Amino acid sequence: MRAYRNLLKHLSEDAPGTLGRLPAEFITAQARRLVDQDEIYVLEQLHKHVPVMASLPQDVVARATERALERGVVDDFCFLAKHLPPARRPGADLIGRACTRLARRGNAGGIEQIIAATGVRPELDEATALRAYDVLVAAGRLGAVDYVRQLTRVPVRFRPDAVATGMRTLLASGRYGALRKLATLTDVEVRLGEEEVRRAVEEAVVDGTLPELARALDSLRSPPRVEGFAEVFQRLAAEDRLAELPALFKVFADADWDVLDTGMWRRLISSGHAPAVRFAYEHCVDTALLARESRTAYTVGVSSGDRALVRLACERGGARLRVEDAGKLLGDALENGDAGWFDFAAGRLPALPVVDDDRAQLYLALQAVRAPGRVDRDADLLGVDRDAETGQWLLSLAEGRWPGGPCAVEHPLTAPCAVGHPGIDAVTGRSVASPVPDLVVGA
Repeated sequence: MRAYRNLLKHLSEDAPGTLGRLPAEFITAQARRLVDQDEIYVLEQLHKHVPVMASLPQDVVARATERALERGVVDDFCFLAKHLPPARRPGADLIGRACTRLARRGNAGGIEQIIAATGVRPELDEATALRAYDVLVAAGRLGAVDYVRQLTRVPVRFRPDAVATGMRTLLASGRYGALRKLATLTDVEVRLGEEEVRRAVEEAVVDGTLPELARALDSLRSPPRVEGFAEVFQRLAAEDRLAELPALFKVFADADWDVLDTGMWRRLISSGHAPAVRFAYEHCVDTALLARESRTAYTVGVSSGDRALVRLACERGGARLRVEDAGKLLGDALENGDAGWFDFAAGRLPALPVVDDDRAQLYLALQAVRAPGRVDRDADLLGVDRDAETGQWLLSLAEGRWPGGPCAVEHPLTAPCAVGHPGIDAVTGRSVASPVPDLVVGA
């Protein structure tokens, strides 16, 4: 009866020490009643303090487990399933149907729980995966989208209305990094309303995330702008929040560049914040000021790993690029395929510093796609012999191109390839000298 159910719930949650005073027969009878009525949460709380599951018939628990699975109550299912031997748990077909329903509702976490509890990986068809993608992206759950992609190997596609809903969800919840990622993953043009953008700006000013919001909005195909620059500028300047000032000139349509006088440019440069210093070196026209402060800007750029700022300090301020600093920054430039910074460093130094060979091969593979004519020259400047197969393998990994990945190509670790890279050999167990065909990489 409900009164006993409420009693057991209260005692389990608030006074578990009193459960031991109740007659064992009463506890066992109520446990059976709870499982028959699918009150599994209360049963689980009771079991934490009085082990009752062993007293319940396995066929009763098995039927309750199936009911929980059919209803999609994943926590109940997992609790009951762990008290059954594998042979008494629901079969793969029933689990697959339940996971299909969960996927269509966007419950990727529930599917993950079921797999962990049973070891059964459901087979979800393309229609189910695409439905899940739309539900999940509309909720702003990009990580769950990727989980379903890995599970189903179905390439990700979204309906435009789902993308628009997801962008608004992410904007309203302040998840600007995810909003920026979604904008770069899709070519859907979403026009955000002025009022919702204004609310986001107000909240970002309060919690200090205006630069992140500005980057996210700037990644949209039609970046929205609002008005109200003067008030926000005065507030940030008064509070010495100089690192956030550059974002104002992206967010506000009525941004006033005249407020950036010599004193404000000097404040930005001396702030020690790389975004503020870089903004000054990008836009300030006072070349004498830039020259005087170039060492400060250069030091900030090196310490923060800001390659663009280091380059600006040298090119606009006259700072000298040091070999040891270039060595710290060149590796990341190679990994990101930053040919512009590569040329800058090569033009400033008598010889480029020694870099990690994998990064060099990845960079050369990127240039083979983007600018094939410069590959041999860049290899000579780096002092390495180009290994096209290793570079292609590293590029496929860097871009996530394996079965089920965004580009859905052959898995570079298991596909036939002629690469003697230790990473490949360690995974495949091949000898470096093993004769194998060329690596196949497709779109």
